[in-house]
Amino acid sequence: MKYLVLLFVSLSLLSCSTTTDDEKRESSDFFLRGNAKWKEKEYHEAIKWYSEAVEKRPDFSDAYYNRGLVYQILEKNEEALADFTKAFALDEKFAPALFKKTEMLQTLQRFDEALPSVESLVKSFPDSAANWTLKGDILLQKADLSGSLSSYDRSLSLDSTSIETLINKGVVLQEMNEIDLAEAVFKKALQSGKYQDLLNNNLGYLAIQRMQWDLAAAYVKKALEKDPKNELYLKNWAKIQAKSSLK
Repeated sequence: MKYLVLLFVSLSLLSCSTTTDDEKRESSDFFLRGNAKWKEKEYHEAIKWYSEAVEKRPDFSDAYYNRGLVYQILEKNEEALADFTKAFALDEKFAPALFKKTEMLQTLQRFDEALPSVESLVKSFPDSAANWTLKGDILLQKADLSGSLSSYDRSLSLDSTSIETLINKGVVLQEMNEIDLAEAVFKKALQSGKYQDLLNNNLGYLAIQRMQWDLAAAYVKKALEKDPKNELYLKNWAKIQAKSSLK
């Protein structure tokens, strides 16, 4: 069994307002240099300039946030978490900073901290589908299936086009042994044309659970045509072949 949780990194380069204060102007200049280096994928240089920006202006929440995003790209997760935490502490209306802080807690598997953080996120910013999806992901990882399903449904009510959320909803239903409902969700997601191998494998797994071996083989074969070296797909294929040899 596999579920899909896609973690998205915002690439928006934030800007700050220009002031007449010399120190703030210098900090803003460092910030913009950091943005330029980020665009050029010179990530260590970007970090250097963002660090210069916050040294000149310690309350520069946008600079902490952007530096956190670069740290995340470099998989320096503890540093990223520290910067997102600082950015949000400086500006409690900074929804992306709280989202990224929560996402990093999830990445670091600090679920006991991630859960209250995501609760705060959806309470403060309830109209974001992404926030509810993140809550669903965290609850799924904590094996709170009913809470996860409710969160995914809330997300889909705000954005019915999110195939990733729809797939994760199907996974929850599968885990709850709601096989028919899970199948309907995966088939609906399949119509989008996205994640075809993953969805065919998931449908094959449901067929395995029903012991519908020919149907399972048809689905998993399609998955392997897209990704022939995927260990999960190969594992399901081996199960099917083992059962077929006993016929």
